[in-house]
Amino acid sequence: MLGVKELTPADKLRLRLRYHPVRVMIWLVILGITSAFLTLVFSYFATTAGTVWNDFRLPPIFHANTIIILASSYTVMQMRQAYRRHDHAGYRQALLITAGLGVAFTAFQVMGWTELLRQGIGFRSQISGSYLYLISGLHLAHLLAGVGFLLYFLYRAYVVDADAYAQLMFDTDPVTSLRVEMLGIYWHFVDVLWLFLYGCFMLALYVVPHSAEGWFLRSF
Repeated sequence: MLGVKELTPADKLRLRLRYHPVRVMIWLVILGITSAFLTLVFSYFATTAGTVWNDFRLPPIFHANTIIILASSYTVMQMRQAYRRHDHAGYRQALLITAGLGVAFTAFQVMGWTELLRQGIGFRSQISGSYLYLISGLHLAHLLAGVGFLLYFLYRAYVVDADAYAQLMFDTDPVTSLRVEMLGIYWHFVDVLWLFLYGCFMLALYVVPHSAEGWFLRSF
């Protein structure tokens, strides 16, 4: 037909990758996780902000975990850049380091919860503690899912390196490139989510003034 431009093979490939199930699934997962955490954070502030329930200190381990998260974002960027350069050794190293940082974050998180228990802040002892454990625990679950994907990609990288043909396909397959891209996006999302949650914890515990009535509830 006149006036209708026929798509080139490259255009068709870009269109197919733009709406590929992997991309759609990851963005739907990110949207769902975001909605769930926004609801939890709103409930946390609506219930506890400005009350005596927030009259305790966040364990220093939580601050250290923020540094670990920032470092893992950097190593994920290195992973994606190494893949684009076909630097297999650098790609494997970045995957391994990022997974290691995820494991370190998990260990530190457990240590942080242990410190909270020492302060007398248990899951059922007070409502603010319940929210803190619930929100940070759910975040940790999503981070561990990311660690699982990192380890799977690392395993696949070692398998590919043992076969020259598989290595060539790995370097040139656009779907593999998409999967690496979406792994990076998911990990960055989990990192940004932690920074947001950490900021909310700091705001509720140190910035909003404490009172028996509650700052948030008095604003209505």
